Amino acid sequence: MKQFFGNQKNRYDYRQIFLDFNHSLHTIKDKSSLIASIITRINELVHTKGIYVLWQNYDATRYTLINPQGQEEINHDLYILSDGSLIKWLQVNEKPLVISYAPEYINIFSENDMKIIKHLNCKVICPLNANNQFRGVICMGEREDKKDYDDKDMEVLSVLLDNAAIAIENIIYNEERVARLKQILQTDRLSVIGQLAAGAAHEIRNPLTSIKSAIQFVQGDIYDPKKQKIIHSTLLEINRINEILTGLLSFSRQNDPVKREFDLVAMIEQTLQFIQHTHIKKQVRFITKYEINPLPIVADQDQLKQVMINIVLNAIDAIPEEGFIKIEVHPSMIEGKVHYHIIITDNGTGINEEQLEKLFDPFFTTKEEGTGLGLSISYGIIHRHGGNIEIRNHPNGGTQVEIQLPRGTGNFDKN
Repeated sequence: MKQFFGNQKNRYDYRQIFLDFNHSLHTIKDKSSLIASIITRINELVHTKGIYVLWQNYDATRYTLINPQGQEEINHDLYILSDGSLIKWLQVNEKPLVISYAPEYINIFSENDMKIIKHLNCKVICPLNANNQFRGVICMGEREDKKDYDDKDMEVLSVLLDNAAIAIENIIYNEERVARLKQILQTDRLSVIGQLAAGAAHEIRNPLTSIKSAIQFVQGDIYDPKKQKIIHSTLLEINRINEILTGLLSFSRQNDPVKREFDLVAMIEQTLQFIQHTHIKKQVRFITKYEINPLPIVADQDQLKQVMINIVLNAIDAIPEEGFIKIEVHPSMIEGKVHYHIIITDNGTGINEEQLEKLFDPFFTTKEEGTGLGLSISYGIIHRHGGNIEIRNHPNGGTQVEIQLPRGTGNFDKN
């Protein structure tokens, strides 16, 4: 390391930067904050304009941008394919690619590789290896002093990035482990609550039916307008209780999916048209983006439509007067099978952080008139399809729902 420490002042500066960086690796437990810290340290060492981390996604088909704390929204159009020429070059050569030194390399890159290089103004692309596996890259723009990157820069970066990659790997592994545990606990909890709900619904519905019949029987003998109004209000409340019990039974008796092949895009568009014509009383704009169209899937269309309606109506309720709801669908490979990622984003008020953990719990609701069963039922539908659903606050405000669904197998596989 003496080669790049130089004089006494530089030796102290570099040493302090590495000490601070190693300290942050052991203390920061949040992925977004860790990436922000790594970018800060790299900038202190080489003073560059624009630093971006792309990490391998869970199905190992591409490398996508990790959004550091305080940075703008991730652009899903920007990714590097795992089987592209850029990744292959980095894997074979096991060293950073300095594009300013080797412009001829550009000729071998794919159109998608060039899109990343140009959009991020990459001058250097460094591999990130963790536990002897190629896990990601860091793209860096031009140096602030306009000079080319030299051997000293590369040596400094290699020391820092080896530790950075391991730290990122550990945080992502822990996040995935915690997410899996939450899914298991949530599924078990909903199963127990479902059994209790079914019993309670039956026990309540029988006497409630008798009470309603008795009130209706005497209603015709009462002529006092005030008493008639009370009876009318009482019957309305009984009907409301009956609706809640119907929801309870729907939650506890969620049927197995009746799977057939259909076009996911067409289903989403039909659902949005239905909502737009029947439920919207605000200035809400729908934005849709499909990476492929059509999107064939084998699933229960009615059940998935119910999920979409529940989520979109929740998003509409969260928008004060006017706003947008964006629906994106991105296909990917997980364990050799095609999955669809449906991302629904709104610019509404967002959700209190303390409430996020309870959103899928039965009867939990933030609405005055809600029963708190819509998201619970949606959770069960998605999991019976072999998928997953998550809800989070968006960094730029509003809420984001992400659904992962297997495409299933159908006639489209024979084409």
